Amino acid sequence: MAKIKFKGLLDLGEKEILKFYPDLKPFLDEIKERGWSYAFTDIVGEAEAVLDLEKLSFRLHYYPPRIERFEEEGKYTIEAEIGASPPAMLKVLSVEEFKIRISSEHSWSAVKIDPQKKVITYIEGVLYDYLFSKEKTPQKLSEAREVYEIAKFLIEEKGFKPEDKYVVERYKELVDLFEKPYSFDISLELTVKNEDKVPGWREFLNQLSEFFYERGLLMKLKEEKKQFLPGKKPIP
Repeated sequence: MAKIKFKGLLDLGEKEILKFYPDLKPFLDEIKERGWSYAFTDIVGEAEAVLDLEKLSFRLHYYPPRIERFEEEGKYTIEAEIGASPPAMLKVLSVEEFKIRISSEHSWSAVKIDPQKKVITYIEGVLYDYLFSKEKTPQKLSEAREVYEIAKFLIEEKGFKPEDKYVVERYKELVDLFEKPYSFDISLELTVKNEDKVPGWREFLNQLSEFFYERGLLMKLKEEKKQFLPGKKPIP
């Protein structure tokens, strides 16, 4: 038997996570007090486990360089098959990353957040079914309302920010439906003066969305006339 230290995705309960983040407890209690539920997901950390090396089956994998990430070299990994039963975990050494999925009565995965970064990483897109369905049932509207209430609570009361333009657009749709604020269109024509400073298309849109968000405006790109790959610069 050998004690192995490993780092990666862990399957942990709330009690184990709160050992490392006790200040999170009041926030979780407030979620429950509002009638919502939550679950921890995407937990990354470091732990120790006891394994019988003689019973393990190892596999060596080679991953070629990923062109979309401009990698020049590939990498090797070793995968161990330990059987149907999980290893005996001795100790969780650290919990570095995790997300929280918040659900309501009608929406199982309304919003997902990264509490350490205080960002909303996902808002459920419930409005498409409601706005374009022939029958606007009360349940569909209730689901949209619940998602809106959770997102509004996180942004306006807890200081969370949308992670990217896609989250901003989902929140904008909810705000437009339930608050009916004033909206207006603008058009931009941009000239490339210094190509070296031009970001990738996705990064550019996220920066533009953040620029407006910091000034109290929610942006949605109405039409992408030219399609650019996410990592490519918006240059023909």
